[in-house]
Amino acid sequence: MSKAIRVLTVGTGAVGSVYSWRLAQSCQVTTVCRSNYEAVRDNGFSMESAKFGRDIFRPHNVVSSVKEAVQHGPFDYILVTLKALPDVYNVAEVIAPAVSDKETAIVLIQNGLGVEAPLLERFPDNPLISIVAYIATLQDGPGRTRHLGGESLRMGILDAKSEPKAREFQDRFKRGGVSVEWTDNIEQTRWEKVFWNGGFGPVCAILRLDTTEVTRNEKARGMVKRLMVELMTAAELATGMDYEPEYRSEAMIENTARGHNHYKPSMQLDMERGNPLEVEVVLGTAMRSAARNGLVVPTIRTIYDLCRAMNIHFVNQ
Repeated sequence: MSKAIRVLTVGTGAVGSVYSWRLAQSCQVTTVCRSNYEAVRDNGFSMESAKFGRDIFRPHNVVSSVKEAVQHGPFDYILVTLKALPDVYNVAEVIAPAVSDKETAIVLIQNGLGVEAPLLERFPDNPLISIVAYIATLQDGPGRTRHLGGESLRMGILDAKSEPKAREFQDRFKRGGVSVEWTDNIEQTRWEKVFWNGGFGPVCAILRLDTTEVTRNEKARGMVKRLMVELMTAAELATGMDYEPEYRSEAMIENTARGHNHYKPSMQLDMERGNPLEVEVVLGTAMRSAARNGLVVPTIRTIYDLCRAMNIHFVNQ
């Protein structure tokens, strides 16, 4: 009889609950819950998914902190689905109590660029798996998750030692019906997701306008395009790819106008809730990459400064 695979999910909000649910089809899953802890401990997660159906998902263990989770370890994998907020907390410090040895694999499902850096610094010998998620999901109450459509993951690694654990984790996802593809260039994948997130996210957040309102507003739409063009130009220097920024940015905006009816990006939702924004990994890392390559990005710099100012306000609150 094979040993049970133990997974600890840190940050079990909307995204974390969906992927923990799917992993629980073949793994023992412990979830760290904060604001939704009592609801999930008592009743489990109420899951409503356009892809996976309806279910009450009861994790094997529900805890309120990583330190509390240690009693249910050791863990084969630590799945991090926290917001990527390096200006607010260090993910490596958050998960450190549960990293029992060099065999513990760390899996990141987070937005943005450079999210792997604090883990590489603190745990250089541990397998590290980097994943970009394409999924529309939300919590509409404590322990209540709605998954609105399809989903897909792009999985990659930064070094060869991580591949065996990554392939095993990919298989566990597939057992749960998750769409997960392998990429040999996870950095490029992350840049390409930042094009949309870094264009629409901060503009919608600052203006408190959804995607439909932004695309119909000449000034707001122009700001999104300038952000996208600067991000794509920075990405070309960083990756060596040719993104045709003028053409591609306009195509992305048009696709959004047609296909994202009154959609609120996660950065806008965070702004409305008074939560810190993922500005460092979405705009800050891109801005610093551009500077290293001699590229001036005035629109990114301005929007970054505004969003950082809001983060300072939210943290002080």
